[in-house]
Amino acid sequence: MDLYSGFMNNLTLPIYDLVRGTSRFRSARVLQKTQWFSPESLTRLQNQNLRRVIRHAYDTVPYYQRVFKQKGVHPDEIRSVADLVKLPVLTKEFIRENSRNMLSFGYPVKKLVPYRSGGSSGNQLRFFVTKDQQSWEIAAEYRAYGWAGYRLGDKCLMFWASHIDISRYKSFESRFASNLERVFILDTYVMSNRVLAKFASLLERYRPKIVRGYTSSVYLMAKYLVDNGIDSVRPEAVITGAETLFGSMRETIEKAFGCQVFDFYGSREIGGLAAECEEHSGYHISTENVAMEFIKDGEQVEDGEKGVVYVTSLRNFGMPFIRYKLGDVAAPSKDLCSCGRGLPLLHSIEGRISDFMAVYDKKLHKVAPLGPMYPVIIYGLMKVPLRSVRVVQSSLNRLEVNAVKGPGYSEKDTDLLREHFQSELGDDIEIEFNFLDSLPPLASGKRTVFISKINPFE
Repeated sequence: MDLYSGFMNNLTLPIYDLVRGTSRFRSARVLQKTQWFSPESLTRLQNQNLRRVIRHAYDTVPYYQRVFKQKGVHPDEIRSVADLVKLPVLTKEFIRENSRNMLSFGYPVKKLVPYRSGGSSGNQLRFFVTKDQQSWEIAAEYRAYGWAGYRLGDKCLMFWASHIDISRYKSFESRFASNLERVFILDTYVMSNRVLAKFASLLERYRPKIVRGYTSSVYLMAKYLVDNGIDSVRPEAVITGAETLFGSMRETIEKAFGCQVFDFYGSREIGGLAAECEEHSGYHISTENVAMEFIKDGEQVEDGEKGVVYVTSLRNFGMPFIRYKLGDVAAPSKDLCSCGRGLPLLHSIEGRISDFMAVYDKKLHKVAPLGPMYPVIIYGLMKVPLRSVRVVQSSLNRLEVNAVKGPGYSEKDTDLLREHFQSELGDDIEIEFNFLDSLPPLASGKRTVFISKINPFE
């Protein structure tokens, strides 16, 4: 840690807490210790935190008081994560319609912090967190960044595309904090060749220690550097997040920047959930702050099997989220990481539920997931000159391909793409092509290439 980073972490951060009424410095010190606890000790700590939030929800939250009564469950019966199946699943739609009844009367609303989700599926969620929750989630996030070698105050160039965040960063307080922390934020909502050339020049001049950002934004930047033979940008690490990192993307990013990629998994509702350490053996779950379930057909999946992610915040006592359906698909692991941390692992993060195509499985006689679809689509794009594409599954046997043509694109390329998709997905798939002048990111800032409007996991 250099002198400036030491100044930021040991002097400026405590002052931040004093001014903002947070406890990030204290939370960070705790999490730096607990990551080295044994798996058994961490499980005990997690269950202890879980019982606290369950009892608090039962005592002070109208919605959960009603739920426990309707289910005939007493809070003392929820002793561990395995017991959470006794409670119903929480969805975005339900929270949106019942938000007032989900607030704890133990916290005045004026003391809560309003948040909103990015809305990848087009449905933003407005909710509240406590400042204590903020402190713990930011501490977990920066602990994960530390595994990549980042310390508060290190020069960081950030590729970001969320209008929620970009608008917030424009305030005087945020700009002052970013300058103090030496974080240079680039708006990547539009990434044309002209914009990418400008970003490449900034990278060469700023010479950041860390590059961080939306996975797709960092990937597009990396691809531009490789395609244009620019090899002078050499950070110590790249941190990706907000979108699924596929193997081909990791390879391109590492080739462009000449360093390792560290993937981070989080959500606006809960904060930092899991991240890769220096061993890259999976994603360490921030088990001190969150309980995660991986569900398929109503049951917890086996080791390495894909399941829909449900999360329970162990820190938000103002508006508790218990068994919240995050909308992601991931596979848990029972392995221990060779780094020595006792934090449990995710084997892989497969993507959003909507990244998987819904197909009818004739053997199982039901709709089943196929995918994620990113590799199929990208492989098709390699064959034709398209600038960008987004494929939408509107019904079980229908795809809408929305695309921006590149130089030299012809009707033969459309036929080639149609043949590619049908060879991968079957001849009975109906495909409609819509050619557009531009294809901007979603409202969340994500450049999703596939969206299914059918949930194959239900």
